[in-house]
Formats: sequence, C-alpha cells, structure tokens
Amino acid sequence: MHFFSAEGRQSWGLDGEPLIPERMPVLFDDDFLFEDEGGPRATRAVNAWLRTLPTSGAPSPNSWRAYALAARDWLTHLRRHRLEVFGTRRELVAALGTYADRRLSGPLDERLESSSPRTTRSSGFDAS
Repeated sequence: MHFFSAEGRQSWGLDGEPLIPERMPVLFDDDFLFEDEGGPRATRAVNAWLRTLPTSGAPSPNSWRAYALAARDWLTHLRRHRLEVFGTRRELVAALGTYADRRLSGPLDERLESSSPRTTRSSGFDAS
C-alpha cells in the first residue's frame, strides 16, 4: 500500500494538479499492475472506491487508511483461498465466514492483521 503524495509533481509533466487527494491510500498487487489479460484487477476497483471516501462521509485521511487496510486484508483473504473478488454470492458469504473465524482464531499469519488496531504486521498483499 502506498499513500499518495503530490510532492515533485512538477516533474511529472501534468497540465494540472493531480486529482488524487494528498495521503490517499493506493493499493497495488505485487507486480504493480492494475489490469492484465483478464481485464481490470480488484485493486483497481478498490482504489476507485477509496477515492470516493472524501465525499462519502469519510473526510479524514485516518479513515481512508483504516478502510484501505480492511479492504487489503479482505483481498488477501480471498486470494489466499483462491476466490474471486467478484465471485458468486454463495462463495463470498462462505469467504466472509472464514474471514471472521480466521481473524479471531485462525493461523497466526491470518489473525488480527494490520487493519486491526492491535498490530501493524503486513499481510503480504502489496508492497508497503
């Protein structure tokens, strides 16, 4: 996960200021791609949603961070269990049950990951 900064933007060759708010979290996969031969990846949809937060009742960068960490951990859980983010309702309901269970009492590397205020361990979903 990266937190956007417009520092040095003059060297980017943009005609105007970036549309992404300062300190907005940006999720990315380990290979830094937002789409592949299968089309847009889930991180692209999550990033689009994150950019709506300032105008959707979450104006604080601290809230953006919390939402981004929760989304990142959910994406990691789905990937770990080879489930699609836009899978069937049945698959996602089952994944939600295992997510809650594993966050509380699952393997140590899946418990209370960094979206929890109790720890700052990385989930390994993206570069931090």
